[in-house]
Amino acid sequence: MRRLLLAIAVLLIAAAPARASQLVTWDTGSRYVDPSKSTFNGVPPSLKVNVLLPDGYDPSQCRPVLYLLHGHGDAYNTWAKPSSGDVQNVARGFPGIVVMPEGDHGWYVNWWNDGARSPSWESYHLNELIPLVEQRLSICPGRSNRAIAGLSMGGEGAIYYAEQRPGYFGAAASFSGPLSIQRLEWPAGFDTQGEHNRDVFGDPQAQEFYWEGHNPVALIKNLRWTRVFVTVGDGTPAPNPDELTNAFGQVAERDLRQHADDFAAAVHRLANIDFTYHPRQGIHDWPYWRAHLADAIRWGFFRHVGETPAFWWYSTVETHADAWGFKLDFDRPPETLETFHLHGRSLSARGSGTVTVTTPQGVRFTRQVPFDVKVAQPVKPRAHARKRAAHRRR
Repeated sequence: MRRLLLAIAVLLIAAAPARASQLVTWDTGSRYVDPSKSTFNGVPPSLKVNVLLPDGYDPSQCRPVLYLLHGHGDAYNTWAKPSSGDVQNVARGFPGIVVMPEGDHGWYVNWWNDGARSPSWESYHLNELIPLVEQRLSICPGRSNRAIAGLSMGGEGAIYYAEQRPGYFGAAASFSGPLSIQRLEWPAGFDTQGEHNRDVFGDPQAQEFYWEGHNPVALIKNLRWTRVFVTVGDGTPAPNPDELTNAFGQVAERDLRQHADDFAAAVHRLANIDFTYHPRQGIHDWPYWRAHLADAIRWGFFRHVGETPAFWWYSTVETHADAWGFKLDFDRPPETLETFHLHGRSLSARGSGTVTVTTPQGVRFTRQVPFDVKVAQPVKPRAHARKRAAHRRR
């Protein structure tokens, strides 16, 4: 009898489903964004983050991570709502942790704001949230285990963030994102969203460098070693009567299709990137974005990518930037697009201003831009140990 009961217990344990995914919410603070001065979409004015822990999550074991950004008019919780993103169903069985932060109407940008560069949404996400995630959760090491995606405003933010942290993100995906923000019609189109384009990016002529420094299509070379997935509709709804009334969704998606086409053309013209482009039928609406996320999951956010390329290009307008482990700290906010190029031991920079560079090996130097310098290669541990031993013998 005992053997029978033991056998039944074993069968029941084997048949029991793995622990289901769990959605938890964090409250965070920031020295870059003041929630009391921001506009939130149906949620309390605070910097919340939804974190979806995968099936069978064990905090003692590392997991890959996907940062999933919301669109304009949404909030940190919109991807999780069954009526909107329904991420727990769409991403059922997904092996990674999904981090869904608050982005307000911030456009994932440090606003130009007459030169104040505030509120600083990109600084909050890149310099505060990512380190917090790495501190609180066990994230598997390496670029192959870190990805970012988003819809609409969040699609722009996802590609831009991947361009600004190429040494961190191995994959990026955009669903209906404005990826070519210097198109002639976009400033006027941008203003229909509720914010003024000059507040966010500055005057399109006087601050052209700031527009360029946040324009995903202009920063494509930053993605040379990143896997990229872009999908967008054509403004034509599926045969669903409810969607026929969504005139804005049709018009918006037709324009964003041109953004995506610009981006795809630039990829093929300027850079050898692992790029997947899926234009399709559809409009600017949730049924399509859920399908886009499902397609991106099938595409694979966590496939292998290299870690430290021997050469790269990196352009930025950030005051404090990180290019493949090279810390770039300008003595004042850049007033031009700053471009760095590493090839072997040669690091060159074009632009203006004074920058302090800290290499991955901890070597620090300050130079006036432009410059060309030689940088040290990593010392092999065994050779370094031999040198220390020889020094002790002397």
